[in-house]
Formats: sequence, structure tokens, C-alpha cells
Amino acid sequence: MGNDPPEQRFTDLYRASYGRVLRFVARRVGDDAEAEDLAAEVFKIAWGRTTRGEVLSPAWLFVTARHVLSNHRRSVRRGDSAYRRFAVTSSADEPAAATADLVAEALARLPEAQRDVLIHRYWDDLGASEIAALTGLSASTVWVRLHRARQAFKRSFKAVTEVGHDRR
Repeated sequence: MGNDPPEQRFTDLYRASYGRVLRFVARRVGDDAEAEDLAAEVFKIAWGRTTRGEVLSPAWLFVTARHVLSNHRRSVRRGDSAYRRFAVTSSADEPAAATADLVAEALARLPEAQRDVLIHRYWDDLGASEIAALTGLSASTVWVRLHRARQAFKRSFKAVTEVGHDRR
């Protein structure tokens, strides 16, 4: 791949990563059209870097997406937490919506570092090395945090569901 022409390297990277980058951005902005625009910005930057001879990785794309999102957020008034945007909003599926609300509440109770590593792993579908590149941590630290975050989430979800049953 390193010997391929820049156009081919970019095309291969785009085909392999566009969907994941789009989902990563979409979960944070909550609007499909806006997410497509921001993902396009990530790949515009990637195109420029690739044509200058740089060899990019999917992890680089996620770090760049995070920066693009930060720039976007600075230009738009901050709203509610992006972590709530993954919840199912369809009222047609009451049990799924109720479960999504419980998951969102359980996640909200976690410390930010634990919540982030769970979101990156399970909603963004990032591997440990990609999370490490995104957060500046080592891959082994990511695995430890992920293990601890899973345990904390189990406790949090159990507490949320027990409280939910008491209210009924």
C-alpha cells in the first residue's frame, strides 16, 4: 500500500473507513446531513495529506474527526451532551426506547473517562489501538479502562433498572 499512488491509497482508505467515520461523527451531531458534511471535511483533509505523500491510517481519521467536531462545536452553540444522541427515538418501539433511555441514564452516571471508552468501543466500533490513538493512551491502558468501565456500567445499569422498577 505504501508504494501505491496517492489516489489509490486515498481510495482504499476511503472505502475501508468512510462508514465508520460517518457513524462516529453522526453519533456526536445527531443530524445525518450535518454528519455527512463533517465526514466529508475529514476526508477532504485526508485527501490533502495523502496527495502530499503522507500515509494515513484509520486511527488518524478518527483523531481528525474529533478535531473537526471540536471546530464545529466551537462554531455552533453547545447543546445537550452528545452521549444521549445514540438513544432510540422511535416511539413505535416502546421497549427499545425504554431500554435505550436506561442505557443512556446508566452511561450518564459513569465518570467521563469510563463513559468515553465504552462509547468509543461499542458505539463507534473502535478497537483498542484506535481508541489509544484517539485518546493519547496506550493500548494496554485502554484495555484496563475498558474492563473497569464494563464493570462500572453493569453496576450502574443494575442500579438504574432497580430504581426504574421501584417507580412503577
